[in-house]
Amino acid sequence: MKNLEKTLKSVTENPKYIFRLTVQGLMVGIFAGLMVCLYRFLLYGSEHILRDYLNIIHGNILYIILFFIALAIMGLLVDWLIKWEVDSAGSGIPQVYAEVKGHMEANWVKILFSKMVSGVLTALGGLSLGPEGPSVQIGGMAGKGVARLFKGSKTDELRLILVGSAVGITAAFNAPLAGVLFVLEEINHGFDKTLVFIALVSAIVSDFISKVIFGQSTALTFPIHNIPLGNYWLLLVLGVLIGLLGYVYNIGMIKSSDFVNQLKIPSWLKFVLVFMVSGVVALLIPEISDGGHFMMDMLDVAMPSLGVLVFLLVLKYLFSLFSFSSGAPGGIFLPILVLGAYIGAVFGVVIVSVFGLEHTLIYKFVVISMAGFFAATVRSPITGVVLIAEMCGSTESLIAMIIVSLIAYVVPTLLGNEPIYESLYDRLLLKKNREFVKKPSKHVLSEYLVPLDCNYINFKVKDIPFPKNAIVVSVIRNGKYVIPTEDFKIKYSDQIHILADVNDYPFVREEIEELFGG
Repeated sequence: MKNLEKTLKSVTENPKYIFRLTVQGLMVGIFAGLMVCLYRFLLYGSEHILRDYLNIIHGNILYIILFFIALAIMGLLVDWLIKWEVDSAGSGIPQVYAEVKGHMEANWVKILFSKMVSGVLTALGGLSLGPEGPSVQIGGMAGKGVARLFKGSKTDELRLILVGSAVGITAAFNAPLAGVLFVLEEINHGFDKTLVFIALVSAIVSDFISKVIFGQSTALTFPIHNIPLGNYWLLLVLGVLIGLLGYVYNIGMIKSSDFVNQLKIPSWLKFVLVFMVSGVVALLIPEISDGGHFMMDMLDVAMPSLGVLVFLLVLKYLFSLFSFSSGAPGGIFLPILVLGAYIGAVFGVVIVSVFGLEHTLIYKFVVISMAGFFAATVRSPITGVVLIAEMCGSTESLIAMIIVSLIAYVVPTLLGNEPIYESLYDRLLLKKNREFVKKPSKHVLSEYLVPLDCNYINFKVKDIPFPKNAIVVSVIRNGKYVIPTEDFKIKYSDQIHILADVNDYPFVREEIEELFGG
């Protein structure tokens, strides 16, 4: 009963609750921001160490032998770290998604250590993995740590995990709005006013920390010129092309992961082989090693020829499949953006040559395609558009990005392809085959927004098949709290607060998301 009263106070004493949660959000912004910035700093250092070593290794047999011995040791260490903390494998975003859904209960301290150390090792090994997925998980676990420090409700803990996840994107890209939108669009799959406010506070704090450490310059400095209105039809072609390539990317990622999971080889041997192959790639084609910063810098210095662009695009795609399917800690965020940039570069070079357009328009297609490919694979078009706008420090390409992103979103959806992170989330739960462990009884207060296409608009609460093990405790309508009776009718845009036990929460959430089309 005390837990129930504590949770309900968050509704009845909203101003005090918001203030307390804001303070916690500030702390998440500081702690998660510092953790993600430390991870980002270590990755940059690892990539530079690898590049410097590759510059002196050629022609020296002893150095090459030492390089591959080091790679084997790194593979063994990554294998040990993943066995020590199994939830540190892979991207990290599906793990956060599973925790917020109530299907996982990760050890935040072990995750922080294992994810950061193993992430640095994969960067030193040159695997084609990005820092953003791990940054989301690091941020989320830092948020969980702050929640545990304050000993708040399970509801507060879940919110702070989401807030920390927003910090992960913010600190990785210096993109606070994209961080908040990513959490709403991709992880939470719903609109929670309290979450939005706290996430914005935390994101701004972490963005300030990131800018102090890494500077205020934008990630992309391409010259961007407007496409003539008479050539806007090219955006339709580009959108369809990116949508099809996004479909190919998602299918390839899932098929390659499934294939590797079916191999009957010891995990330690798998990681040693993966690191060895990555070493060969680093020696022969260093451009495609690591997450993709080097490939992006190549575009910024001088646009390569069409043959080189296609060559690097195909090899980067294949090496990204190989790296991610191994299960090594690392994300696909940056590789997705790099692949999108090279798709745009190839398209731009061809179009400029065929139609005699200005050469600088190639960079416009590069920027547009990054947002489009993000929408085609992740299926979060709003996040993608805002992310690229923040990375460019400009909104000049906003309309063009929206057009291409919407088309790129629709094409793989019509082909029946699932968003990449949802596919990875489904496989995470299947692969782990987790036995349900009963947790100490706590109440979780979750919020759901009634969408326009909900089948239960104007239905009475008693006529809506809510889960039996959940209680509708309040509704926010027009900014006011209402304690609903059985005859209370649900309206469009109502924010419904539902209380459930932590042990029932994963199943309650799934049922309610089905009711409201979440």
